Amino acid sequence: MLYVRVIYLTSPTTTINKRTTRLMMNSVYYSYPTTTATRSFRTSSSSSAAAQQQQQQQRRRQQLHKQSFSILTKSINTRLMIGRRRTSDFKNDSLSTIMTEATQNNNNSSNNIDGNARTKKTIMVTTPIYYVNDKPHIGHVYTSTVADIYARYKRLQNDDVFFLTGTDEHGLKVEQSAEKRKITPKALADENSAIFRDVMKENDISFDDFIRTTDERHTKQVQSFVEKLLKTGDVYLGKFEGWYDEGQEEYYTETKAKENNYESPISGKPMVRMEEENYYFKLSKYQDKVKQLLETNDSFLTPKERKNELLQRVNDGLNDVPISRTNFTWGIPMPGDEKHVIYVWIDALMNYITAIGMAEENNEKQKYWPASVHVMAKEISWFHAVIWPAVLMALDLPIPSRVHAHGFWIREGRKMSKSLGNFVDLTVLNKFSNHYGMDGFRYYLATEGPIGAQDANFASSRVQEVYGTDLVNTFGNSTSRTTAMCEKYFDGFIPEKSNDATKMFKGYNWKSICKEEAANAIRAYENLELNKATQAAMRIITKVDLFITETEPFRMAKDPNERENLGCVLYQCLEALRIAACILEPVLPNKVKEMHESLPLYKSETQPLTERVVWGGLQPGMKISKLALFPRVDELNENGENKETETAAAAEIIANKKSTEKKTKTKVEKVYSPETQALIDAQGQLIRSMKESGRTNEDLEVAEAVKKLKELKASSSD
Repeated sequence: MLYVRVIYLTSPTTTINKRTTRLMMNSVYYSYPTTTATRSFRTSSSSSAAAQQQQQQQRRRQQLHKQSFSILTKSINTRLMIGRRRTSDFKNDSLSTIMTEATQNNNNSSNNIDGNARTKKTIMVTTPIYYVNDKPHIGHVYTSTVADIYARYKRLQNDDVFFLTGTDEHGLKVEQSAEKRKITPKALADENSAIFRDVMKENDISFDDFIRTTDERHTKQVQSFVEKLLKTGDVYLGKFEGWYDEGQEEYYTETKAKENNYESPISGKPMVRMEEENYYFKLSKYQDKVKQLLETNDSFLTPKERKNELLQRVNDGLNDVPISRTNFTWGIPMPGDEKHVIYVWIDALMNYITAIGMAEENNEKQKYWPASVHVMAKEISWFHAVIWPAVLMALDLPIPSRVHAHGFWIREGRKMSKSLGNFVDLTVLNKFSNHYGMDGFRYYLATEGPIGAQDANFASSRVQEVYGTDLVNTFGNSTSRTTAMCEKYFDGFIPEKSNDATKMFKGYNWKSICKEEAANAIRAYENLELNKATQAAMRIITKVDLFITETEPFRMAKDPNERENLGCVLYQCLEALRIAACILEPVLPNKVKEMHESLPLYKSETQPLTERVVWGGLQPGMKISKLALFPRVDELNENGENKETETAAAAEIIANKKSTEKKTKTKVEKVYSPETQALIDAQGQLIRSMKESGRTNEDLEVAEAVKKLKELKASSSD
């Protein structure tokens, strides 16, 4: 039996009851039986048991002392902080009770980067449900990918995540399309809904539920919600006279139609004059509440530019909106008046609460509401950030925490459309995804997509550039080089980290660097700033390249006296790359999983991300293997086809314009050893990174880096 003595002293400013103080001031002993994992504690004035094992268990005793002190201190502090409980609340608390509660709290939560407890949350992430009268295209895939990355990030935090997507299947356009094909609307909906579902799976969208508005669970609950609105008077029968956008199935007043030149603000097609009896939702009743929501809650609608756009419309005054139609039959019948069908937009919006059974009794999925974030394109932000919250207010249900309305994908400065022939449809998307790999194309969408207020231009040249620069030359190259050196110099085993790298290599406090960038990445993921999250990881990897250039592990490997330092360098590189890979996992799930099979990135699937990115996760002595994550590929044209083979003359001209890196590589391969060649390549990459950031040869650091490159090329030692 091993006993560890721990002394506790209370802060002079802390007020707790006498019994707790007495316990804290006593000498507390923890016993660690050698034959069982069960732990008990006792008070004693003797340390004879510990003395008996002093020589054999010295290191173990010190370790347990530190652990015990840390655990008990955190436990007591936890109790002191939770709810700022009154002194009397501690009357019947023993130290064991305090320990037990703290342990339970830790077990029910994951830790943040600083090791503090993080409460497990229920998270609901949604895409809009996609209209089956259209075929999947880049907009659908992009929105789903953004939502998927956020859902994966939250799962990595060990949150309880429910990720919803699906299809919107009612309305006039579906009815008309089915009639043209001489099939039923349901048959058309079944066919196209299956396509959307397959596309989600093919693009690795990790949804938990796929809802269809033709599902019985949906139709029954929609009728139940509308019936409730009828009873409260928030829905009434009225008559509409005005303009109708057939494409969006949206009504406009004379004033609004005139502002848009009587054309659809989305499609540009002429509006149609309509006169129709409809059931109306009293949107005007909730104008002040919706306005207050948009004005006071900065996190509800993002990016902030969307909020400004909608507030202007809200300030102009909200009119009641029709929620039924009589000019077609393909929809959910109005309760008590089946000549009306429920307007497709109201029908579609309610999918978010029908999927979790909010109109049902004892549906355990109700715990996910309100939704954490609705992800969508900006053209439907009005429905989600104005009409939808008002409907929820009328139903006395909580509103979503956030609506994120991203920009559009464009081509050559113009919005994509089939008529212009610049549409990135499913066929083109599949070609890019197959060519660059699922994760490679996901990375492009995540980093270059219109996540903010601005639209984003889709260009094949940019796909090639992002893939080649970030994934091949940076992440892939650094991982390959480092694991190759580990394999060559240490037989594939992670070397010991015995040296203090902070003292050895000034300017490279890797623990601090990785902690800061991991915090930046997590903050970015929380804010749906996916490009900033990936940039944090890439900054770590770029520093690894620079670190290799400056420490010259190839040179160290030639000197037996430098072996310990060499091991230290490689450990720092491997550990930094491990943390960077963990950061990138929501964006590159398949490649990171592949990397994990060769280089252990985390202890278990349940280890939260905030723990995975803590420095020191790699254990020396673990066997790893060389990694080659991202192959080099040729650029595709705008239609996703391989570019035509250049003529001999054209090829010669292009070859003369190749980058200095490639020309240099061709020359030195005949002269230098692989080690020196690797150093030259790394130095060249460093110079290019500096210049890409806007720095010039006039910059002192750039000049020194160029000088170093010249010295390497001029070397004759190899």
